[in-house]
Amino acid sequence: MRRRVGIALVLSFTCACGPSIDDSVRKLGAASVEERETGRQELLLAKDRAVDPLLEALENPLFATGRPQLAEVLVGLLTRVDDPRIEIALLAHLETDPDPRVKARIAHKFGLFQHTSGIEALFAALEDTDGEVRFQSIWALGQMADELDRVQVKRLREDSRRLATDPHRGVKREATIRVEGFVDAWIQEARKRSLRGQLAEAESLFAKAVAYSPSSKRANYRMARFYFDNYSQDKGLQLLRQHGMVLDAPKLREAPVIDGQMNEPLWQQAACADSFFQYSSEHFAAVPSDVRTRICVAYDEEDLYVGFQGFDAAPDSIVARISAKDGLLWYDDIVEIFIDPGFDHRGYLHVGINSNGAVSDGWVEDGVGERDVRWDAAASAAAYVGRDHWSVEYRLSLGQEDVPRPRTGDLWGLNFVRVFRGSEYSQWVRTYTSGGHSPDDFGILRFN
Repeated sequence: MRRRVGIALVLSFTCACGPSIDDSVRKLGAASVEERETGRQELLLAKDRAVDPLLEALENPLFATGRPQLAEVLVGLLTRVDDPRIEIALLAHLETDPDPRVKARIAHKFGLFQHTSGIEALFAALEDTDGEVRFQSIWALGQMADELDRVQVKRLREDSRRLATDPHRGVKREATIRVEGFVDAWIQEARKRSLRGQLAEAESLFAKAVAYSPSSKRANYRMARFYFDNYSQDKGLQLLRQHGMVLDAPKLREAPVIDGQMNEPLWQQAACADSFFQYSSEHFAAVPSDVRTRICVAYDEEDLYVGFQGFDAAPDSIVARISAKDGLLWYDDIVEIFIDPGFDHRGYLHVGINSNGAVSDGWVEDGVGERDVRWDAAASAAAYVGRDHWSVEYRLSLGQEDVPRPRTGDLWGLNFVRVFRGSEYSQWVRTYTSGGHSPDDFGILRFN
């Protein structure tokens, strides 16, 4: 009996000396991240006992600093506590709170925990004057896309198209991702119809995708390829060229010196492009790269010439660990070149080059898993590091195995990738499967 009483006294003393709910609420406004996290955990563990103090604090202007954290904890309690006042309060604050930080935090957490009760309030928040609120709201609706009814899907489709030109960068990016999700559904169905020989139905679906998103790289690429493969190569090429996916390589009268610097005037005659887009396996949007890249192509009777310039605000930080031929340079800052001379969308030459001038090349059949590193191109490369960029010149001999001499008007598949600090993987023509190893998505090299 004495032992039980002693344990009870100890437990009572421990609870009395633990943090009070008011103390935990105050921690949410602390400057220290650790202290705020401690307060959040304490309040989530308190469950029912935390509801009234949190609701009162959310309405109290004295808690201005910690109000976003207060709202976050309340969202966390939605699935832990059966108290309808929490949801009512959160929806009201999402719609009318004067502090956009509170609205944005509620929207984000609704999306994270997929609280579908907030769907209508999130749609309303897409009209908010604050960009962060709009961003978190469209992101949250994207997280709950599978829970939307037909009417709500249509609303999201139209709101996404409208917000794809929003001045807020995050809103624009997220809306574009949503737009490309809708585009993808039409494209997939169109390609199925095309394979079944239902060309009129396929063309109608491709046209629907382009009409919905006229600037969509994917919609325009697939429609162009549909025309190219089924009706008119010229019409397909014209559409691809219009959207920057064709390089018309000129034939040179003199060859560049392969020293990596690209300083000869003849490079001004080459076919060049400087629009690169981030690759992602999580969505289909062609988001412009955060770093500027320029690539150029030309040829003569004997060789194909490729020039690359990777602009860089901190060239001293370029990652270049590998110097050996066919070394594992894929984690360095590199340019990758993909060339499909047969234009069969299957076999292609894959070359990686870093700022040391190290080259790894191989022949690929049906994807990166079949890359034959024993295949060595008859080629040469050089790199140069300048004050605000690094550059590469690459010469590929024509007429060797798997790389025939082109005739005027011949078409090859072509693409480029730039790996920047291991944090961005950008492409000249955006691909959608297997990273860059998607020859059915390559751009086109035309020999003039």
